[in-house]
Amino acid sequence: MPKTIYKEVTTTGAIEWPRLTEENRDLTGYGGAYEKSDGAYTVNQVLTKDGMKALKDAGSQKQPNQNRMIDGEIVVKFVRPHKVTKKDGTEIPQAGGAPKVTDKDGNPWTADMGVIGNGTVAECTNLVTTFTGSDGKQYSRTSLVGVKVLELVEYIQENEAVGF
Repeated sequence: MPKTIYKEVTTTGAIEWPRLTEENRDLTGYGGAYEKSDGAYTVNQVLTKDGMKALKDAGSQKQPNQNRMIDGEIVVKFVRPHKVTKKDGTEIPQAGGAPKVTDKDGNPWTADMGVIGNGTVAECTNLVTTFTGSDGKQYSRTSLVGVKVLELVEYIQENEAVGF
């Protein structure tokens, strides 16, 4: 049985649509993708070619957003499920939950530091797990484990939109 390989990879760049706390996690996802895991923590990050290469070199199968590629931008969505369960329903607590969010000095991010908005420059750390599936094929899972805020762009809530 081939062994499972774990590699941590950290990329730096502007982030967009950060949903990194239990209160603001994405509960449904596209087409209900996150419902099974009781939601997910998500963030898009604008990467350099080197950042994308580092992800690929670690074995990640993440693909950039194709619409943004047309504009010459490499934007990757990183995800961490809220709850991860095995096929038998047993929860794997270390595989889910909010990623560790810190300031540039490694202190835990707190609400009084501000709400992280689009354009914030951050380091995103992902754990890339490469394993062999029951079908004998090689697979890779990329899971967001940490976000270090380097330059905060505070999210300012606009007036509530009506008619939503």
